[in-house]
Amino acid sequence: MARIGGGVWIELTREAISSLRAQGRRSLLALLGVMIGSASIVALMSFSHIARSEVMARFQQVGVDTVQISPENAAQDWLSSETLDAVVRADPRVLASAPMAVGRSTLRIAGQTMSVSVAAVSVDALEMLKLHAERGRDLSSVDGCNGATVLGARAAKETRAKVGDLAFIDGYGFNVVGILPPVSTQALNPVSPDEAALIGLSCARRVMTRTGFSHALVKVNADTDPSDWAVGLQRQMLSRGQAIKALTPKEMIAAMKSQMNLMSAILVAIGSVSLLVGGVGVMNVMLMSVMERRREIGLRAAIGATPSEIVFIFIVEAVALSVGGGLLGALAGVGLTALGCLVLPISFAFDPMVLVWGTGIAGAVGLVFGIHPAVSASRILPVEALRAD
Repeated sequence: MARIGGGVWIELTREAISSLRAQGRRSLLALLGVMIGSASIVALMSFSHIARSEVMARFQQVGVDTVQISPENAAQDWLSSETLDAVVRADPRVLASAPMAVGRSTLRIAGQTMSVSVAAVSVDALEMLKLHAERGRDLSSVDGCNGATVLGARAAKETRAKVGDLAFIDGYGFNVVGILPPVSTQALNPVSPDEAALIGLSCARRVMTRTGFSHALVKVNADTDPSDWAVGLQRQMLSRGQAIKALTPKEMIAAMKSQMNLMSAILVAIGSVSLLVGGVGVMNVMLMSVMERRREIGLRAAIGATPSEIVFIFIVEAVALSVGGGLLGALAGVGLTALGCLVLPISFAFDPMVLVWGTGIAGAVGLVFGIHPAVSASRILPVEALRAD
């Protein structure tokens, strides 16, 4: 391609674009095929990015310096207050600890029943999980075991509960003092807030079959690595005869990222199938263009055009079709994602890199599928092309 340089590059590119325009509807259909493929890939990548953002937001709600502990085996005895005081609260690296007793029971309000998670919690747990009533009030330290409960949004909706209603949990009466707003699943929270009934920690004995605490949330200081602290805690608890599980944000984030990377790769692979179909459409258009322009190719070769220059013209046409369709598809994919977020209970988050990836992958597909037609055009002999015409 020694002759291709400077103005020659520009002139050949202009000729390639002019040829695409001359093909009109055929070029438009090929561009549409690439656009659909690019839109599907970008939409899938955008939803994957949004899922990552949602996961990180849930960890930020609780904090990356928080650890959830629970018995290793659900059939074991629950955590005792004495153990937590001796091992957890006595540790100078611990800023706050919030024990919880979690179980399931039937919630009944005015004839409406629903199976709910019952969480006996302290005020500290509500603060760490940032659970605050949208209607009514929160549980407070003065409530003790006076029969106050705060219901999740779905639990209140299913039972048609209102602030001030009398609710029965496992046969015991509780006064509904507050109702939570809709809350998505929280990292390190052992219950789904939307389907829960929150009661005071001192009321746990009323509705729980076992004593102690099923879970505890522990917040460590900024200078302490939660994972290292959790390993040390497991050793101490084991020495006291109780094996525990300790979930840390670092481990959960790593596991979720690994799963999301796998899912993203699968989704992009599925979306790429439609883009490959678009690439086949581009190759078909280019092959038809080569057949129809045999005389033009022969004349170019006869007046001195090199095979490299002919290859370049057809490669530019294929890549221009794919990049144009890829860019339009990428914008369409972002738009479809935004529309999807209006229907789904998720917040839209824009990642500029999806436009780059969507357009770049489409351009690469056009390049690959354009090579065969371009090489075929460069091998046409001038004498045969002119004679056949």
